[in-house]
Amino acid sequence: MSELSRREFIKLAGATAAAAGLGGLSTACGGLVPGSAQKELPIFGMWPLTGALADHAPGLKAGMTLALEEFGNKILDRPIKYIERDDETKADVGVRRLEETIESDNVKFLIGPWSSGVAVATADVVKRRKVVNIVSVGTEEISGARCNRYAFQWAAQAYTAIDTDLQHFMRLNPNNKKWYLLIADYAFGHTMEKYVKLLAPKYGIEIVGTDRHPLDEKEMSGYATKAINSGANCVCMANFGLTAVQAQRTLFNFGFTPKNPVIWTWSVLVEEMTNLQQEMCENLWIGTSFYYTIDTPIAKAFVQKYRERYKQPPGYAGGAAYGMTRILLRAIEKAKSTEPADVVKAMEGWEVDDLVGPMKIDAKTHQMWRPYFFVKCKKKAEMKDQYDYGDVVGTGNVQTPDDVMQCKSIGEL
Repeated sequence: MSELSRREFIKLAGATAAAAGLGGLSTACGGLVPGSAQKELPIFGMWPLTGALADHAPGLKAGMTLALEEFGNKILDRPIKYIERDDETKADVGVRRLEETIESDNVKFLIGPWSSGVAVATADVVKRRKVVNIVSVGTEEISGARCNRYAFQWAAQAYTAIDTDLQHFMRLNPNNKKWYLLIADYAFGHTMEKYVKLLAPKYGIEIVGTDRHPLDEKEMSGYATKAINSGANCVCMANFGLTAVQAQRTLFNFGFTPKNPVIWTWSVLVEEMTNLQQEMCENLWIGTSFYYTIDTPIAKAFVQKYRERYKQPPGYAGGAAYGMTRILLRAIEKAKSTEPADVVKAMEGWEVDDLVGPMKIDAKTHQMWRPYFFVKCKKKAEMKDQYDYGDVVGTGNVQTPDDVMQCKSIGEL
């Protein structure tokens, strides 16, 4: 993070969380109400506090904190015990942390994890241990091949995201049809690559080359050289976090952009853009499940609270954590119960206006059908302030065709 450094942000987030009764790895939000026999309701936030996606952790913590505070740190008159653990952006660690926390705290509600790879690994635990889980990840598997009655996908489905990206990019850049793909070699990247290649013919796009790299790759020179030598006039990236930042920086330093456009198919935006010099962002086009200029009443109120508290706007990480937590708490209210099966039933088929606008939770797949946003980044001279990174130039909410969705049966409770 930049103007407000990551270290400063973490301190501020930790201080405000502690003030709200949220600090530490396992803390009751506000504690037991004096004289009340109501038991605490544990809600688990599993985030990448360390590892390849650790840069997103401050926003995730902040967004979840604000959602819990909005409900007074209680639900159905039960004080909420917010539990936080580090999955280290590693699948095996995430599985172990989830199993441990279920055993130690009898957790039945999970927000996260943030990494697609970790979410895929924990999906079987969620199903077996009957834990209501809301995630916001890029892989299609949570509402696809690994769908189950207890897992819900808050983020736009990957097909929706890629269709939105391609549709609006080609509408605004009709001559940039020769694409080179730069893909993070894990579940998220594989899903994005699949749908770019599936939908490219629909929009007249030619894929002239593809390269895969590790999630935490730091040396992008070789990849940039191959992209430039391929004859592509657009690089389309499906990576994340500081790896995306380093790839963009390298393409800029090698002279590919801003002469040629670069697309980030799926981005946290604010959390990543604060790590780039603004001149490197010209002719950068970004897809995201949340941007802080979204014009809904809930988004406006959330952004205002976030800016007042943390001195900068939320990115996708903060928005997703807030949105997931808010939906969960509203679902518990709707169910009038803290029993997982009751909450699942209350969510299935639910049509609701929330953070990003109208949403519908598909009872057959547990995918939340909702808008996806496509952002054109601004030149430095066009920015109104240091966080005015771009404008939303298109949205999309096309649903994935039934024959493409891989959730064959959502299963039993």
